[in-house]
Amino acid sequence: MAGAPARETIPRLLVAAIVALALWSHLWGVRGDLPWAFESDEGKFAVLGIQMASSGDPNPRWFGHPGSTLIYPLAALFRVGNALEAGVSPLRRDPGLAARVGGDPGRYFLLGRLLAVFYAVASLPLVYAIGRRAFDPTTGVVASWLALLSPLSLSHAQLLRTDSAGLFFGLLALWLVLRVLDRPSLRTHALAGLAIGAATGTRYFLVTLVPALVAADLVLASRLLGRPEERRRLLGGAALGLACVGVGFAVTTPYFVIDFPTVWANLGHEMREEHLGADGFGFAGNLAWYLTDALPRSMAPPCLLAVAAGLALAAWQRNVAAGLIALTVASFLVAISTASLHWQRWLIQILPLLAVFAAAALVALARALARRVGEGRLEAAAVAALTLLVSAQPALAYLRFSYDQGKPSTRTTARAWIEANVPAGSTIAADFYTAPLHDTPVHADYHFSLAADANLEQYRGAGYAYLMVSDAIYGRYLAERGRYPREVAFYETLFRTGRLVKRFGPHEIGRGPTITLYALR
Repeated sequence: MAGAPARETIPRLLVAAIVALALWSHLWGVRGDLPWAFESDEGKFAVLGIQMASSGDPNPRWFGHPGSTLIYPLAALFRVGNALEAGVSPLRRDPGLAARVGGDPGRYFLLGRLLAVFYAVASLPLVYAIGRRAFDPTTGVVASWLALLSPLSLSHAQLLRTDSAGLFFGLLALWLVLRVLDRPSLRTHALAGLAIGAATGTRYFLVTLVPALVAADLVLASRLLGRPEERRRLLGGAALGLACVGVGFAVTTPYFVIDFPTVWANLGHEMREEHLGADGFGFAGNLAWYLTDALPRSMAPPCLLAVAAGLALAAWQRNVAAGLIALTVASFLVAISTASLHWQRWLIQILPLLAVFAAAALVALARALARRVGEGRLEAAAVAALTLLVSAQPALAYLRFSYDQGKPSTRTTARAWIEANVPAGSTIAADFYTAPLHDTPVHADYHFSLAADANLEQYRGAGYAYLMVSDAIYGRYLAERGRYPREVAFYETLFRTGRLVKRFGPHEIGRGPTITLYALR
């Protein structure tokens, strides 16, 4: 018995080291382009948090994700930050908070990003716990390591968005579901249900955790044949767990029913059928895209092979806990494929679960190799060697990406160059995702896409001296030429006839879209 705690010490120390590395890599580039520029959706969440913090109104008046586990802590952080800055009580409303934020928005955006980083880093011990329960502690450690090595997850955890909050609460809920298998008490059912409700209050798609909870109870019920009293207790726990899903959602998102007209309007926007570069596939097309395009871009080929092997291993072992993880992954993929749009970032919620299966395969192979040479003592070395072999390239790519995240991007580099070299008073029409030119002597008008709003002659006629474009916009049109012939013709004409002033590319700078400045006259 004394050896059991000792056997847990080394895995926990390794997970602590992984968490420390994760904290460093996330904090290194968390400032990004602040205070000059922020990314998609960040402004929306910042405004919600500021409004709630300054007014004291607990109704966020936006329910798109719904993002409750980000929005409410964010409002609290803004209120505390304002109290420290202004010397007022955080319990009092302060109408001056909005103006104070407007004077220095970068610090408040940074507070929100730090909250997102907290959720992302805190997710890694949960990956360990899930891997440990489904397989063993060694698998949990390897899974935590593989889950860390995701540039996709890192880039979104450094933004004021709901991705990392959804990851944390989704993993927490699944871990609690797995605990139901071991202790099917009223308490464990209630905690699992509450966590699923909180996860759903973060990202609607995480309601797909409910089938895992139901499946866990079905498995438990099948083991209680001929024991009616115990089955009745289990049925009561199962009913409580499902009821607590609703309670957890209501507690985290209390205005969902009260302000349902706003909910309906927000859902209508989130369920829109068109978004440049992210629509038009349908259910089968979305599912195929996630499996054959988005997933291979999110995990290295050796890791994907290990995932497939881990799934096969779990099926061969009839591993119930692993089956619940696989059910969660499958349910989530089906759910996001039913949406009109498709986004690679939606996979962030399940990448750590796939890492668990990859880790299980690597650990099983390492143990088999150690047994084959007849040296059980080599097992740890074999696990380490095989893990490093499979993860070396993803680890180098992750560290390089993390380092680049701390550099100025093409957007801020373009801003500095334009401010220094373009004559004061010049007018620029620009795509989104270009240089942020507020508080400079240059006047810029931003369009989501220049091609969608006018032609080159109209921009000339309106008096613009320059056009500034980003491949984060025109690249989407060029990828679907047949669907957007007018927009493609606009950009290609600009590339051919416009006078190139300056191009800012990520290859020279380190990160960001390719931004190009053209002179019209």
